[in-house]
Amino acid sequence: MELDELKNLWQAEHRNLNSRIKLNEELLMKMNMEKAAGDINKIVNISLFGRNMALIYCLVSIGLAVSMIESIEYSIPAILGALAMLWSFISHLSIKKPNYKDSIIQLHKTICTFKIHLAANAKYDIIIVAFWFLSVVPIVLNVTYKVSLYNNNQVLAIFCLVAGIILTLTIILSRKAYAEYDRQLKITQDQLAELIEFEKNNLR
Repeated sequence: MELDELKNLWQAEHRNLNSRIKLNEELLMKMNMEKAAGDINKIVNISLFGRNMALIYCLVSIGLAVSMIESIEYSIPAILGALAMLWSFISHLSIKKPNYKDSIIQLHKTICTFKIHLAANAKYDIIIVAFWFLSVVPIVLNVTYKVSLYNNNQVLAIFCLVAGIILTLTIILSRKAYAEYDRQLKITQDQLAELIEFEKNNLR
């Protein structure tokens, strides 16, 4: 009788231990999932904000081009800048917030797809922002300060120098930002891979 009681007690303790281990694993899985979701949302929200701003910049360029429509040296670059921003907006229409009701495997695929999209468009985004900046600043200087950039060699030289410095900083900072996004996405991918492995182990 004492042996049976000891056996039952051991089995009960074993079941409790397994329950606690499973609960801890589930809590860790939930914490990893929540952290992964937070990291993903942060980067996706920044990308969506940038996409929407591209459309606003497009409209700004159109308005500036119309204001200088008779001066083609100002209006044509502004129109081209507007088209570049419109192309940027359209190219990023595929960006959508992940659906966290999907399976972890599907979510992992979504992250991979977003990461590829981000890497493929990074250099184009930098070029478009730089071109847009160069296309609108001459109009802003003309309208706001009555400075005719193309008729004043000294002002043109200063503009080229300042623009070169700003564009260099933009490229450096943009590359740094994209590298950080890539690092965060890689961490998120690793976290999701761990969750996938956890799911597979539970199904065995």
